[in-house]
Amino acid sequence: MVQGDDPHHESRLRRVLHRMVASNEDLVDDDLQRSSLDAGVSTIAEAKLRTRASLQGRIEVLTLNPRGTNRWLEAELRDGTGAVTLIWMGRRRIPGLRAGRRLSVEGMITEAGGRRVIYNPRYTVLPD
Repeated sequence: MVQGDDPHHESRLRRVLHRMVASNEDLVDDDLQRSSLDAGVSTIAEAKLRTRASLQGRIEVLTLNPRGTNRWLEAELRDGTGAVTLIWMGRRRIPGLRAGRRLSVEGMITEAGGRRVIYNPRYTVLPD
C-alpha cells in the first residue's frame, strides 16, 4: 500500500498540522474533549437537557454566591465542547475544589438563565 492511500496516515497528518497551527486554548480544549471521550462519559455539547449525565472537565471559574440567606458554591465546568454550571446549594466551599481542578460529575442537566446547570452534582476530583 502506498502511503498516500493510507487513510490513517492522512488522519495523523491532519492532527499534526492542526496542533502546529492551533492556539493554546484550542489545544487545551482538544485535550479536555479527548479525556472525556477516553473516560467514556458524555461531552457537555452532546448531553441532553432534563437527563442524567456523566461529564468530565476542568473548573474554569469557582465563585461563592452570598445573596441573602441562600448561599451556594458555583463552578463553571468546561470539557472542550461546552460549559455547564455546577451549583452546590447551601455550600460555602468544598475541600479540593479550585479553579483549574479536573472533575468527574454526575447529575441532571437543566437550564437556568440560558445556561446549562447541574444542581448538587455528585463529583469526583480527578488527578491533575
